[in-house]
Amino acid sequence: MKGITYTQVAQYVVLIIAYLVPAIAISMKITGSVLPQTGFGATIAAGPDSGRYLLDVVNQLNTDLGFAEYTRAFGQGNKSMLDIFCITMALMVGTAGLPHVIIRFYSVPSVRAARLSAGYALLFIAVFYTTAPAIAAVARYSMMKTISGIEYSKAPAWFRNWEKTGLIAWTDKNQNGIIEYFPDAPFAGKPSFTGEKGSYGQELLANTSTDNRNELYIDSDIIVLANPEIANLPPWVIALVAAGGLAAALSTVSCLLLVISSSISHDLYYRLINRNASEKNRLLVGRLMIGLIVCIAGYFGINPPGFVAQVVAFAFGLAASSFFPVIVLGIFSKRVNKEGAICGMITGISFTIFYIVHNKYLGGSPWFFGISAEGIGTVGMIINFLVTLLVSRLTAPPPMEVQEMVENIRFPRGAGASIDH
Repeated sequence: MKGITYTQVAQYVVLIIAYLVPAIAISMKITGSVLPQTGFGATIAAGPDSGRYLLDVVNQLNTDLGFAEYTRAFGQGNKSMLDIFCITMALMVGTAGLPHVIIRFYSVPSVRAARLSAGYALLFIAVFYTTAPAIAAVARYSMMKTISGIEYSKAPAWFRNWEKTGLIAWTDKNQNGIIEYFPDAPFAGKPSFTGEKGSYGQELLANTSTDNRNELYIDSDIIVLANPEIANLPPWVIALVAAGGLAAALSTVSCLLLVISSSISHDLYYRLINRNASEKNRLLVGRLMIGLIVCIAGYFGINPPGFVAQVVAFAFGLAASSFFPVIVLGIFSKRVNKEGAICGMITGISFTIFYIVHNKYLGGSPWFFGISAEGIGTVGMIINFLVTLLVSRLTAPPPMEVQEMVENIRFPRGAGASIDH
């Protein structure tokens, strides 16, 4: 755990540099503002749109192509206010419930260090999250300006480069040789790579009717990686973004594998299945579980159930509907017992999984007040809270030693001394 902690420090340094350097460079190039957060609301510095606000130009580009205004929060074609609230809440409380985040507090030496660590984490998270909207706006501006409405033969180099990956493609439906982007669903297809001098494109599999005019396919997962190249930044910046993506993946994976192996080998195998298991056997079980989980993760990496942001939202929703209520009630309520916690977790996560699978993979519609699968974790969290409290009230209270342990968690012995010093 200590080794992973120091490794994560190095990975996070790479990650935050790789994330901020391109954002700052693009913001300076387009708006002249060093901070992406202020460039988000600044005017464009050069070019035909010079002097106009970035968001005004992006709004016009959207409406000219038939889309809704970029800054319009709700309404037709956009998510409802309730859905946005539920998605935001699920992301917030889901972060607090992620097991690989919770386990980091085992590697700090004191209460004061834990609080300081949480403060730094919130600071860096704020930097990341406030930079993301600026990156999204400049990415949309750069992409629409460079490819929409131009001849395919004059497409920029970055477009041809990403065509080779199959993550962006164009099909000339009206045979005019111009890349046209409309608010219709993107066509579905697969890469049709035929060689260095061949046409990359995509083989159409769906949405080929004349009713669907959209000729452009853009995979959502390439935006951050392609953004520096779209903005004509130096190659070393593009390489830095790739390094940051790899660092982010390794940082998360290392903690998740640690949590999975320790929970299965110790909490499940040793405490529930075989109380006589030796440390050697528990270590073997942990290693086998790591190998199995790596294979499962590899499969879903090759065949993702959705684009990255969507999958992340599902994970945070599951954490919000399962772990978060039990963590909060376990700290602030002496009356909650194991029966209530188990029932609440099972009920909350079961409802959330059912809703996600039904809506995203079985063709169902968001039937619960129009809340999407990305935000249903908030409803699962509420169900978890209610079931946990209800079952705990209907069953025997926890033993006195457990209640004393809860009190000690809320007010750790020596906490005042650690704060004073």
